[in-house]
Amino acid sequence: MDVHTAWKSTCKILLGGEVGELEEYKTYLYRHVEPLGRKKSEISGREVAVSRPERFCQGAKFIAEEEWQAYDAALKKKAALSINDIKDVDSALRALGESLYYSGNIVLGNSAEVAGSDMCANATYVLDSHEVYDSKYIAYSHGVRYCESMFGCSTPAECTFSIKNFISRKSARCFEVFLTHFSSDCYYAANMEGCIECMFSFNQRSKSHMIGNLQLSREQYARLKNKLQE
Repeated sequence: MDVHTAWKSTCKILLGGEVGELEEYKTYLYRHVEPLGRKKSEISGREVAVSRPERFCQGAKFIAEEEWQAYDAALKKKAALSINDIKDVDSALRALGESLYYSGNIVLGNSAEVAGSDMCANATYVLDSHEVYDSKYIAYSHGVRYCESMFGCSTPAECTFSIKNFISRKSARCFEVFLTHFSSDCYYAANMEGCIECMFSFNQRSKSHMIGNLQLSREQYARLKNKLQE
């Protein structure tokens, strides 16, 4: 399975069926997610993904992490620093600054099938995301840790099968949620903890089968959920 297949499977779980290809929802999924910067490699001219581009000074030069051998070879061809280059800190910084580049497209550890992403470690099947660790099937997301099948999410941890999940922990099968911890099967919910099967609910603890903050029976909830889900 790849990230595109994982998207379709997640839509079936959350929405009851497929809604289209992953790329069709890129703009929607990126909304409210920490932006991923794009720079041009000084070596190849290719696009380089850069996490948190605002951290870098204006005019900073970049290369892709996989281009380090070409960068190393280019450095070896340059002349060594002269006495004048190291006579003081300002001179040294000026001389070194011509050879120092920042790196993007950083993929570390046991990672595979990572595309258009930066700052990923032990990550597999990741698309256009950054700061993804020990996770798989991630797209258009940021700050993801120990997660699986997350799309358009920001800073979730230990979560699975979610679309637009923000700042949540140990939650599963969530859609458009914020601060939803230790919860599952929540839709359009915020500040929920220990809750299951809730839609359009807010500021609840250890509750289940709620729509709007109205408590329903399991049967009532199931009937209404099917209509609202569609």
